[in-house]
Amino acid sequence: MVELKQKTYWERFKGVVTPIFSGELASGVLMVISVIVALLLANSGWSKEFHEFWEYPLKIELNTGKLNLTLHKLVNDGLMAIFFFTIGLEIKREIIAGELANLKTALLPILCAVGGILFPALFYFALNYGTDTISGWGIPIATDIVFALVLLSMIGSSRVPLTLKIFVTALAVVDDLFAVLVIAFFYTENIVVESLLWAFLAFFVLVGANKIGIKNPFFYAAIGILGIWTGFFLSGVHATIAGVITAIAIPAKVDLKEGQFIKNIRKLIDTFEETQSTDTVFVKRDQLKVVHIIRKATRKAVPPLQSIEKILQPFVNFFVLPMFALANTGLTIEAENLGLLVEPLSLGIILGLVLGKFLGISLTAKLAVALHMAKLPKKVRWPQLYGAAAFAGIGFTMSIFIGELAFENEAYVSQAKLAILVASVLAVAVGAVIFQFFVISKKA
Repeated sequence: MVELKQKTYWERFKGVVTPIFSGELASGVLMVISVIVALLLANSGWSKEFHEFWEYPLKIELNTGKLNLTLHKLVNDGLMAIFFFTIGLEIKREIIAGELANLKTALLPILCAVGGILFPALFYFALNYGTDTISGWGIPIATDIVFALVLLSMIGSSRVPLTLKIFVTALAVVDDLFAVLVIAFFYTENIVVESLLWAFLAFFVLVGANKIGIKNPFFYAAIGILGIWTGFFLSGVHATIAGVITAIAIPAKVDLKEGQFIKNIRKLIDTFEETQSTDTVFVKRDQLKVVHIIRKATRKAVPPLQSIEKILQPFVNFFVLPMFALANTGLTIEAENLGLLVEPLSLGIILGLVLGKFLGISLTAKLAVALHMAKLPKKVRWPQLYGAAAFAGIGFTMSIFIGELAFENEAYVSQAKLAILVASVLAVAVGAVIFQFFVISKKA
């Protein structure tokens, strides 16, 4: 009789904790922790030191000009360019071979994304028309895909079909694309044409390199940073756009087709087995050679775009976004600040994100299905889509980012950030209520 080994307390603890601190869920948890830490420091005795830390000046001299940065600006213009680069990679991947590659399946998330942008913008316009806060209309149009997917994952696969997550991802990709265009066209002033031409020259160098088959990621990184990012930064166009532009030039084709890859790997495995070693620690020299060939073949079978995206995603999720949260959510909350939540700027953001996103996505989906323009994703029911539409009201990362660009008045920036935090919490609450009472309880 086999004796079953009883799990230790440590093994049980790991079994509970490991799923929490893995993948999207861990990233969401870390973002929440970063926000809490920033708020605590900004409302503590170290508030002055905390704000001064992010405004520490950094001066970098280049042949093309001077880069006058602070730590805050380095995060928002530098690190966030990497975040936008991963967004660009995701957009390109989805258009080439993802949910946006087929117009029939892409139509519903595209239409819903448009509805989820127009409704929030209209809410904001209606409340802020004719005021000096009208420039903040871009703030409530954005969806934070990380938080939305984290919440859907927490609800569980039995209640949230994979097709719903795919729908939300596709919707967020289109949403991000619109947000990038809004930043490029509506939040850019005083363009320095020479620097912009330098950036596009670097971009065409990368496009040419892609065409002639150069796949080295370090080459693309060097030209992307020294050419495209620097050019955009000095031009006046927000430097994060450089990330999306660079992503367009990244190679997306494989050197080794799937069928040929399988055939080659089978031959190599056979060769490895034929030269099998009796040594239990080291492999033979011939086997080592085969292993190196397998590694090369594996690299050739994966597109550079996909490889780079996989490498960068943990860095973005576990460093870039938490750093952004730390640098941008340190609000000093006082009683008088809470009173600002009923002003047009705050109400425009809160109603735009919570109500505008929900109505824009839900009503557009209803209309598109009723007119037979699109179908609901397989296994997705209307209450599930409504819950996902509510979670789309979590603007956070992109909303805060646009808020930084929308206003020169620091008081407006702080007011916008507080409204975004409140709206995001409300969007979570609305989505949770919908799933609890119209999805989970119905299944019980």
